[in-house]
Amino acid sequence: MKPYQDKISIKAWAEEDRPREKLRAQRRRALTDAELIAILIVSGGRTETAVELSKRQRYYPDS
Repeated sequence: MKPYQDKISIKAWAEEDRPREKLRAQRRRALTDAELIAILIVSGGRTETAVELSKRQRYYPDS
């Protein structure tokens, strides 16, 4: 079986799951550290969302 390769951009997420909208609606305590960092990063890349990038940098800062 071929592994799932396509990444879903944050724009395709449900509005209540998007970090910036979640921050506005529920305040900062509802967000994970990765989501807060993703808001600061602003955008991801072709292969990962800003949330995935922030998780990777948080747990593997030298990568």
